[in-house]
Amino acid sequence: MELLVLVVWLVTAALGAFLFVIWLRHGGLRQRTAGVTRLPIWLIIGHIGLAVVGLLSWTLFLFEHVDTFVWSAGAVVLIVATFGLMMLFRWLPSSGRHSHGEATAERHFPLAAVVAHGVCAVATVLLVVAVVSRTA
Repeated sequence: MELLVLVVWLVTAALGAFLFVIWLRHGGLRQRTAGVTRLPIWLIIGHIGLAVVGLLSWTLFLFEHVDTFVWSAGAVVLIVATFGLMMLFRWLPSSGRHSHGEATAERHFPLAAVVAHGVCAVATVLLVVAVVSRTA
């Protein structure tokens, strides 16, 4: 099961990297003023950075079988999921004060890629939680 988690996590990361490249290509880093973007840079970088830390922790757990790594991966993946949900809710269409940014970089995300990333992320979280609960 631990190897399955790694595979699902890597698929999730690949889909996330695809979305990040789209965001970069459409000027995501240049759209940093209020009202122009819905996704603040701290949220994007935090989501990606913590996901990498969690994935590294999980990989170390696979090689070393030290419970500390699985627990840290479990904690980190929950924070990453929270950041991901924050990004999803900010990305969804709304009539809020930031909704007038029709040309934002995140508007170019293909819906199928966002859904696939989300489904894989949910699977990753559930699998990690299952493994963590077994080590308790």
